[in-house]
Amino acid sequence: MKNISGLPVHRFDAGTMELHAETLASECLIHIRVNKKHVTSLLASPENLHDLVAGHLRVEYEVPCPQGGHDLHISSSEEEFTVDVNIDGEFDAPSRSTIVTTSCGGCEQDRLSALVEQTPSISCSLPASPIEPLIEALHSMRSKQPGFEQTGGMHAAGLFFGADEPLVVREDIGRHNAVDKVLGAFLTSNTQTVPHGLLLSGRCGWDIVSKAARMNIPIIASIGAASSLAAKTARSSDITLVSFAKNDRAVVIGRIEGRIQRNH
Repeated sequence: MKNISGLPVHRFDAGTMELHAETLASECLIHIRVNKKHVTSLLASPENLHDLVAGHLRVEYEVPCPQGGHDLHISSSEEEFTVDVNIDGEFDAPSRSTIVTTSCGGCEQDRLSALVEQTPSISCSLPASPIEPLIEALHSMRSKQPGFEQTGGMHAAGLFFGADEPLVVREDIGRHNAVDKVLGAFLTSNTQTVPHGLLLSGRCGWDIVSKAARMNIPIIASIGAASSLAAKTARSSDITLVSFAKNDRAVVIGRIEGRIQRNH
């Protein structure tokens, strides 16, 4: 099944109503099982499920991803997919009975302070670089979003490895899933290059900062705004947020020294 679905609709335009073939972003139920045990269920787009599982298990359950990806089997029935993953050793995380609609860690907390406290600090020591290539990469990601181009209903996440390196981009109906997918694509690749930044086609919330921190990524750049909890968590985790990035402007939250070169 593809990320794009077709549906007959009526389109209202300039006072007239006409039958039209519309393309919509596919939204499916994805069940993840590890060593035959149900772990969680996600609402996600159906493409790149290998990447989704690799990234999700790594950042939400600290399950390492082997080179080349996990040993897994995907089965489907209509708009439901079951991904069976086989890993070495025991997997003792509790099963989630509800569908995950954001980062898993947020589902179990009733205090905002706990969300900040449980997010680890990063230890990345990449050299500082100009902000312009980061913003340019964020906007060039738009050309790598065929799902959004056709539907207007999909998010994208990208990994920035430097001005001279190609972007890695994945799309999904959910922001958090798009991030899991692009992280999974990195984990299953042969590259040894450390990501300089995580790129977002929309806003940045706490859940995205949490995922970046667990992958030791020092910068998150987003087209949209950062939430107050994302900003607070980023400062606590020593992650730099570059939000509202547009042309030659951006709002920078967090550390600049050692991350972004100043022009004065």
